[in-house]
Amino acid sequence: MLARRRSIELGTAVAVAIFGGIVATESLGHDIGWGEAGPGAGYFPFRIGLLLIAVSTGIFIQSLRMDRSESFVSATELRASLAVFLPTAALVALMPWLGCYVPSFVYLAYMMRRHGDFSWLRSIALAAVVMAVFFLVFEIWFRVPLAKGPIESMLGIY
Repeated sequence: MLARRRSIELGTAVAVAIFGGIVATESLGHDIGWGEAGPGAGYFPFRIGLLLIAVSTGIFIQSLRMDRSESFVSATELRASLAVFLPTAALVALMPWLGCYVPSFVYLAYMMRRHGDFSWLRSIALAAVVMAVFFLVFEIWFRVPLAKGPIESMLGIY
């Protein structure tokens, strides 16, 4: 057992309560009331912050009553989750430097090969088709340019 469910839920409840407190406190710098024109700028954020605090308090109390020995995640389950999370985190981390197209192409090809049991040829071919469709849809048809990196610059793509 890598972690106990109770510990994770208590930690999450505290983190959500802190976030709710920050939201509620920051909204106090704005009008949190209701005026002639409707709600003030801080009206909804303040109430959302209070709601987050209330819900996390309930989760905290409920977690205190939990069985202390219940496992949150096994090593096998954690490996399966990380097999999806780590490539996704790498995709997000690389986008500011390499743009959207190249990291997405690598991500799709890798995930198809690793989790879909496709051949490398089929994975690369389909990832290339998907990126070409994205390029056509966003750049050409909708005229919404997605982030491009140095490789697209070397190829003369915008």
